[in-house]
Amino acid sequence: MNNIKLSNEQIRLLGLSRKEIRVFDALRSGDTTPLTISGHTKISRPAIYEILQRLKNRGLAKSNIINGKKYWSQAKDRDLEEELYSTKRQLLNIKKGVEEVRGISDSMVVVHRGGPAIRKLLNTIIKDNKDERLYGIQGDVVLIGWNKVFGVEGTNELNREIKKNRIIVEAIVPHGWLERQTKLLGEKWAKNFEGRMAVTHEIDEEYFKHGGQIWVFRNSLYLIAMNEEIIIEVRNSEIQKLILSMFRFIQDNSKKIDVNALLRGLIEG
Repeated sequence: MNNIKLSNEQIRLLGLSRKEIRVFDALRSGDTTPLTISGHTKISRPAIYEILQRLKNRGLAKSNIINGKKYWSQAKDRDLEEELYSTKRQLLNIKKGVEEVRGISDSMVVVHRGGPAIRKLLNTIIKDNKDERLYGIQGDVVLIGWNKVFGVEGTNELNREIKKNRIIVEAIVPHGWLERQTKLLGEKWAKNFEGRMAVTHEIDEEYFKHGGQIWVFRNSLYLIAMNEEIIIEVRNSEIQKLILSMFRFIQDNSKKIDVNALLRGLIEG
């Protein structure tokens, strides 16, 4: 079995003491008995027995009886990964309805599932990104999911919070999107939406035959499928840089409109 090479960050994540780290390293080096572990670590055998049991209780070590004698080894790679992730979930307070995908390093991917988790996430995002710029991509189909998860008034409240926290929004939408949204959701929606966007880029409706959305901030990316009640959060990743590059390409090849002037005209008209 190929052992996982744990980084200093991961060791700290496990919360092991210095002696526990030394014993764990001895197991990874191939020591299998308290006698040999004691010889390599200079830790007394009684202490070795206690540490091995603690590591076993944590799922980091395992023991086997061979010819009446107990031998020790590190846990399987998969067990180590699960223990690392279990510890990180506790440290980061990752709640029910939220699942991080193999996020051990700086780059992390978190999956938020279900209405309650999504509502909590979006409210947190808005507060955490005060005075930041938000790049967004969305079409008409997403309205179904937003009405399901937030309702019209909940969506209006979210728009008010975006303006309250001075988040500057730049969006890519299909031609005629604002007019259709205003017709469907009413003047109150338009008033809450007006003032929260810096500029809007319109492209052909052909590219929006889906219910997906993208929100991008400076340090985080959110792939949103509100109709399916799921948001994939990506932080400090090359994926985020890729999406921003795609966004810039669309900006350079789309029709730019003054969204606030258009909304004021729709409200007054």
